[in-house]
Formats: sequence, C-alpha cells, structure tokens
Amino acid sequence: MKLLFGIILLSIQLIFLNPAYGADIKDKNSFLLDIRNRDNSIYLNRFSVSKNTPYDIKTSLFGELQWHFGTSRWEKITSGIEAEKYFLKYIYCGESVHFISGQFLDYMTFEPGNMSIEATTKLGFAIPISKKLLFRIWNEYSYNLEKGSAGLNEVFIEMPYQVNKNLDFGIGWRHADRIHAFDSDYAISFLALHF
Repeated sequence: MKLLFGIILLSIQLIFLNPAYGADIKDKNSFLLDIRNRDNSIYLNRFSVSKNTPYDIKTSLFGELQWHFGTSRWEKITSGIEAEKYFLKYIYCGESVHFISGQFLDYMTFEPGNMSIEATTKLGFAIPISKKLLFRIWNEYSYNLEKGSAGLNEVFIEMPYQVNKNLDFGIGWRHADRIHAFDSDYAISFLALHF
C-alpha cells in the first residue's frame, strides 16, 4: 500500500511537469456490472503515467484500485510498470510486472491482505471505426511469479469514444476467468481523463 501511495504522489507531481516531459497522464474510472451476480459488481480506477520510448514502445507506471460493492472492501490493489507495442498498425501486445494485494483475494494463489508479485501478458487488436471511435478486443493472462501459478485470464471488449483530447467515455464487456475459482461477466461503462 505504501508503494502504491508513493507512485500516486510521484504521478501527481508529474501532472504539473507534463508539458516539459511530454508524458500522457490518464485517470480511467470504470463501473463493472456483474451480469451473473450483481453483488459482485466493481468500481475500478486506473491511474497511469505513460511515455513513448524508442521503437514506439509505450511504457507506463500505473496504479489500479478495485472496489467490490458486494463486500464493501478493496478486492484488488495493484501498482507496477507496463510496456506495450503495436505491430502492423492494429495488433498490440504488452507485458506488465506489478505488485498485487487485496482484502479478499481468496480465489488467488496467495493469502488475502498479503502482497505478491504478478506478471500479466496482453495481446489484442484495436480497429478504428471513425476518427473518434475505436473498437478494441484483447486478452490478459496473469501469472503469480512468487507462487509459480496462473491466477486470472480475462477477455475484454471496449468501444472508447474520444470527446476531445482530454476526455474519453465508452462501453464494453469483460469476462474474468478466475482460474482457481468462479468466473464473472461484466457490462462496463467508463470515463477516462487525459492530462
């Protein structure tokens, strides 16, 4: 938790330095309505600071908070670093390494309340429908590095609409396969702010 707080404090400082460093600062707020069980609905906030590096690789520092409405507790808290690259214009892949903890991650391979380290591989497609509307579909596979065990496989579909250079909103769908426990399907609505 201290690490996440430190990353957020550093990121807030970067907001004021953004013009000098050309970083993309993004705050995405999502509501995930569980279609199978409404008690499992989630509020998700992801804050990231990104920059393109040589060879068009986008690197990001990020923090993510997942609030579970059914239990009124933090389901998952993550913070880490991610790299992402587009190939052939529409295909992208990414890899992140991050710390993860939560108050009731009993479906994971480590004890709730403890911190662990995870790697997530992302592979997807992004197809522009118009100048402001995008269709994205991707898969994320998470692997716990400490336990040597897979924890989560998720499939996402999103349609973000760019209102202006500082605001996106959209809808989507997400299937979460908790490899050692239950699955969930979510209808998603989100709002993203760019600084």
